[in-house]
Amino acid sequence: MIEGLRWFVRVAESGSFSAVAREAMTNQVTVGRRISMLENHFRVTLFRRSTRNLTLTDDGRVFLARARRILREVDALETEIHGRDRHHGGHVRIGTTSMFGLHLARSLVDFHRRYPAITVEMILSDGFVNMIEDGLDLAMRTGQIMETTVAARHLGDVDRHLVAAPHYLAGRPAPECAADLQHHDCVLFSYGSTRQIWNVDGEAVRVSGTYRTNSSLAQHEAVRSGLGISLFPYFQVEADLRAGELVRLLPDSKMEPIPFYVTYPANETLAPRVRAVMNWITSEAKALTEASPDRP
Repeated sequence: MIEGLRWFVRVAESGSFSAVAREAMTNQVTVGRRISMLENHFRVTLFRRSTRNLTLTDDGRVFLARARRILREVDALETEIHGRDRHHGGHVRIGTTSMFGLHLARSLVDFHRRYPAITVEMILSDGFVNMIEDGLDLAMRTGQIMETTVAARHLGDVDRHLVAAPHYLAGRPAPECAADLQHHDCVLFSYGSTRQIWNVDGEAVRVSGTYRTNSSLAQHEAVRSGLGISLFPYFQVEADLRAGELVRLLPDSKMEPIPFYVTYPANETLAPRVRAVMNWITSEAKALTEASPDRP
């Protein structure tokens, strides 16, 4: 039954019986029989099958969330009985912002040297992710955490820089105070109905521009191309500043930092592989927050 649940979760994630068969070094018929066993036992249809598509039914989506929870508890039980070191292996799914995901990717080599049996899957998104529906073990969040279904660990506050490309500033005066931003084109990050207000020196400034996006990477490229001014985590633009491709504006002003959290399902024991990944994420985030040039 436990193995059947694991195979069901992997089929749901990959959308393929054949992919799971290859992972398990078996054949599609065996995987299909295991899924049928679950369906017969629980008297439910988990997938809609066609020659081209494999999709979860409504019952299948409910079953998937519960199956993931059961498997996390099984892993925790095995750890408690047999010891921590034996189970420092397995698969961990992380939801993270695009820029922090890129930063983590650069340090994956060191992590895998220490934990070669742990495989890491990163789901990059600058918007809201649902841990349960997206099947995540951990999720990085910015801003206030409102959900009651997750626990959160504060990783620190990330300082931000206000920047623009030199050719955007050519022929126009650079802003000398927060109020001047209202007279400039600002490249805006938005998700849903986010209001475009920047907090500078404790003052709320309403900004506007001709371009907005829900991708921090697209936002970055737009500013580099000279479309306008924007705010970024300092580590996203530090290389551009050193190379002279971007210019820092209002360097003596205090930009509102970004509170950064790692979240995980509440009231659940973390498996050792998940805790190992969380400790790595925590150390990387701490290094970033402490390395800010604005910190004393």
